[in-house]
Amino acid sequence: MKLMKEAGFSGKSPLAENLLVNRIKALSGLLSRRAGFFLLFNILYGFVFSAHFAQFFRFSLEQEYSPHFSLILLVSLYLMYTRGQTLCAWAAYWARGGVPLVLAGVFCYVLGLVLQPGLSQHDFLALTTLGVVTIWIGAFVTFFGLQATRTGLFPLGFLVFIIPLPEALLSHIITALQYASAEVVDVLFQFTPLPVLREDLSFILPGLSIEVARECSSIRSSMALLITSTLVSHLLLRRWWSKAVVVLLVFPLAVFKNGVRIVTLSLLTIYVDAGFMSGGLHTRGGAVFFGLACVILLLICLGLRKLEARYASPGQ
Repeated sequence: MKLMKEAGFSGKSPLAENLLVNRIKALSGLLSRRAGFFLLFNILYGFVFSAHFAQFFRFSLEQEYSPHFSLILLVSLYLMYTRGQTLCAWAAYWARGGVPLVLAGVFCYVLGLVLQPGLSQHDFLALTTLGVVTIWIGAFVTFFGLQATRTGLFPLGFLVFIIPLPEALLSHIITALQYASAEVVDVLFQFTPLPVLREDLSFILPGLSIEVARECSSIRSSMALLITSTLVSHLLLRRWWSKAVVVLLVFPLAVFKNGVRIVTLSLLTIYVDAGFMSGGLHTRGGAVFFGLACVILLLICLGLRKLEARYASPGQ
């Protein structure tokens, strides 16, 4: 009855009520068929790409530069679920927009299979996973249409984080993190009484020599910080500029966090116990410094949220 009143029916006209009920039943039937077709597609999709999913899952567990892809998928699906009613309300077939995406995904996947002998496993999975993700997004666009895609744009875009970075791009990012972290370490050491001699990425301290190696670039936690900042800014902020500020701050924040970690370990090794450089804080203590970066990130988001409220127009 509430739905009928919102639609402009008072409930006094049986004919009007019957018309509305029939329309609701018809809409429910269409949505049920659409959901059934999309479910059928997903079953077929899972069957066709099951070998790829298994290989990709093993890859994500074995190599150190991938974030937790299963968590990304769960977050994306949950965000889609929270928008379920709105997605269904706007649902409409849009093959003109979805089919080209599906074809582009198929092209990427087949191209990866053709080029596989000359590609590393990393690059092969980057290309084929791009294709697999694009196929699913294209199918969603086909079954649910443009308006529903706009409603679910963030959850769909969030799936991009599942795709591994190409090896060349990943190498450049790691190098940038190495040198930027070394600069931060150099600055932080100036605030200590220790005499420090720097040689490129190496630092010579009293009784200790350290190098900001690739393993010390903190690429894994930096990627996790990027994913976290993207999600948190989407949930807490409303303006595009404030979200952009948060994302742009990820790199300097990741570098600062990594520099603090390296300097802290160095000082603990020199002044407390030499075992710190090879102990648990070094090998598994990244979560502590990642938590520090997340706290700073949250404070930045809350500050930007207040700034948004201050500059919001009275009518918003």
